[in-house]
Amino acid sequence: MNTIETQRMYLRLLTHNDAQMILALLNEPAFLTNIGDKGVRNLSNAINYIDSGPLAMQSTLGYSLYCCVRKDNDQAIGLSGLIKRDGIMHPELGFAFLTQYCKQGFGYESSVAVLKHAHEQLGITHLQAICHPNNKASIGLLTKLGFSYQQNISLPTQQESVKLFDLAF
Repeated sequence: MNTIETQRMYLRLLTHNDAQMILALLNEPAFLTNIGDKGVRNLSNAINYIDSGPLAMQSTLGYSLYCCVRKDNDQAIGLSGLIKRDGIMHPELGFAFLTQYCKQGFGYESSVAVLKHAHEQLGITHLQAICHPNNKASIGLLTKLGFSYQQNISLPTQQESVKLFDLAF
C-alpha cells in the first residue's frame, strides 16, 4: 500500500510506533461507547492489536485501517480505512479519531481519500459501513459521503444491533 495523501494528512500503514496512539484511541469513552471495547489496556496489547488486526488484514486482503498522520506536525491522530468482518458482506469503511481531533473535518477528509483509493486503486465497487444507532456524528458523516441506511443488523460478536449503511460506486 502506498501512502494516501489528503490536504492535511497522510494515511499510512500502522507500525509499532503507533502503539501509544492506539492505546489512547481504543480507550477513549467515545470509542468504547460507539465502537466497543477491544481489550487493549497497555502498549503490549496495542502492538498485538496492530499486528493481529490492521497489519494482518493488509497482508491478507490488501487493505486495512490506516494511521492518519497530520502533515503539519507528524502527529498520529486516528484511524481511517477499510476492514472486512464477519456478518458484513462487503468491505467496510471505518474511522475513529482521538477526541481532540473530532469535529475538525479529519473524518470526512480521510474517508473521501479512502473511498477514492478503494474504487480507483483496489477496484472495489461496493462498500458498507456500520455504526452504533446513537452515533449521530458517524451517521451524519456516512450520509455526507453518500452512504445510504439499509437496516439495523446484529453482528455475530455483538449483542447490540448496529445500523448498516451501503455505498455502490
